[in-house]
Amino acid sequence: MGKHLQANRGGYALIMTIWVLVFLTIVAMSFNLSSRLSRAMTRNFKEETQAYYLAMTGYHEILRLIQTDKDPAVDFIDEEGHFYLDKESAPIPERIVSDDGVINIKVQDEEGRLNINRINEALLRRVLHNIGIEPETEDELVDSLKDWLDPDDLHRLNGAEDEYYTSLGYSTKNGRLDSIDELLLIKGFSSDILYGKGGKPGLKTVFTTFGSGGLNINTSNKEIMSILGLSDLDIETVMSQRTVTIGGYRMIPPQFTRLGFSKTATTYFRIKIEGRPSGSTISYNIDTVIKRRLALKGFETETLYWREDVSYNSSENKT
Repeated sequence: MGKHLQANRGGYALIMTIWVLVFLTIVAMSFNLSSRLSRAMTRNFKEETQAYYLAMTGYHEILRLIQTDKDPAVDFIDEEGHFYLDKESAPIPERIVSDDGVINIKVQDEEGRLNINRINEALLRRVLHNIGIEPETEDELVDSLKDWLDPDDLHRLNGAEDEYYTSLGYSTKNGRLDSIDELLLIKGFSSDILYGKGGKPGLKTVFTTFGSGGLNINTSNKEIMSILGLSDLDIETVMSQRTVTIGGYRMIPPQFTRLGFSKTATTYFRIKIEGRPSGSTISYNIDTVIKRRLALKGFETETLYWREDVSYNSSENKT
């Protein structure tokens, strides 16, 4: 009896020892995992901060270039897509590399496209026709867009007001579009029409919601010029002026004014910046639109749109 009791006690002690070891192992593993997560969070926070400052450095460098433009009469994009503020200076940098990391930069002229909030009907119909929209659909798109933009609640023959949109869960905006994607809310507009399909361009290629309504002949790309109706010879003529030697148009030839071209310099810039620390897969991204205007010394700028975010999804370091 005494031997059995002693044996049981020894068994209980062994089981307790095993449970204590399991408990200590779990605690150790939890501590190790917690330490690793803490280190990872600290590292991520550090790299996010570095990426942020890289992006902001790139942004302020582009602002500095825009505000100190030596030739306010003309800005142009050449055949290779390089953005020049004047022909005497180097193009706006597209990539800045340092020991700290890389800054990727893309600058666009919002007036290289047409402002859909300000476009006249004749030019709108020209665009719709040239991207392959059928006449019946064209009438619906034009009338529906006008009803969406105008302040009244009277719908046009092929348009729509609240009686149409209420069943969809929203009402007519009766005001300007804030983004081109908003077209998808309007009767008749589909993703194929907006983004293009089967090699055909979409409206997003041609339109923006920023700008005075004028089109910059020195920054519009070949695809937009083709959609507007320029012949291959016309396009070649335009591009031949957009070189470092010539420096872009300073006066717009009369044959191009009827197509909406009325500017030779940039007022509305879209700036896209990505900052990425060396050896990191974390980047900080800025997407902004600024308006530039003349000041007593150089230019001053106003921010019209701003979005920033952190990306963790890149699988490689672009440096």
